[in-house]
Amino acid sequence: MKLLGIRVWLVMLTVVLSACTATPKKDLALERVRDELNNLKSNTELAGYAPLALGEAERALRNAELATGDDLYRSYLVYMADRRIQIARTMAEREQHEQILDELESERSAMLIKASQMEADQARMEAERARLLVATTSEDAQRAREEKEAALRKEAEAARAAELSAEEAEQARRLAESRASEAEFARREADLASQQISSLTRQLENLQLRQTESGVVVTLGDVLFASGEAQLVEGGRSSLEEVVDLLQTEPDKKIRVEGHTDSLGDAAANLLLSEQRAQSVLEALVSLGVASERITATGMGEDFPIASNDDEEGRARNRRVDVILLDN
Repeated sequence: MKLLGIRVWLVMLTVVLSACTATPKKDLALERVRDELNNLKSNTELAGYAPLALGEAERALRNAELATGDDLYRSYLVYMADRRIQIARTMAEREQHEQILDELESERSAMLIKASQMEADQARMEAERARLLVATTSEDAQRAREEKEAALRKEAEAARAAELSAEEAEQARRLAESRASEAEFARREADLASQQISSLTRQLENLQLRQTESGVVVTLGDVLFASGEAQLVEGGRSSLEEVVDLLQTEPDKKIRVEGHTDSLGDAAANLLLSEQRAQSVLEALVSLGVASERITATGMGEDFPIASNDDEEGRARNRRVDVILLDN
């Protein structure tokens, strides 16, 4: 009996131990599945996705929790609950990924739209920039043309001014040369006039007029001939031109040319010299325009002095040629 009692107790202990050992295993599996479900439900990123699958997982877990009887069936319900939870998680993650993909696609589309808009804006900006560039280039070209035209005008004005300056300078130079020529001409004229005045003065000093019974006598002093010579000196003809002008005022009157000497030397020689000098004056007067038929020449020698031959001054006055415009 005692031995039988021990065996019964051992069997009961074994059953109790088996029961104790099996129940925790089942509870641990269920707890793990329950924790999985709680984790899924508390996951804020996944809890909102796949609600139907999550509901199916909750019902499967509830069925496992309420299951009694056969351990194999209860284990099956726990397994099915676990699978439902995994399916719910997978579906939630898939829906999350799909949403993320949708969001990314939407974002991508938005970015593409924005990029297109940016490209369009960029294109518009480029077009505007090109337009502005063209406008600026056109304005620059116009400004450049205007500046070039202004520069050309300035160059033309400067060239014209330079040309005018050159012309004015040339005109001034020519005017100065003309003035210099005029001044030189005036100087020469003045010199010539001075010479003529001097000559006329000498002529007047040596050209004396007096009225006699025979007519008007023009006395030419000792300026026509060199000493002892019968050839007219240079400038002698100019002295006779004044006489010609006077003679031509009375073209119908006869003219007599008389040569006179001083008393020095041989009288015959003086007579010959006076004749030769009178003839030289006659020929000069004819060459100056006096008609030859109007004029005669004669030598008077030393016989008709008009001053004393005792001094040089008197003798100079006696050495003369008288041109007489005869009244008869």
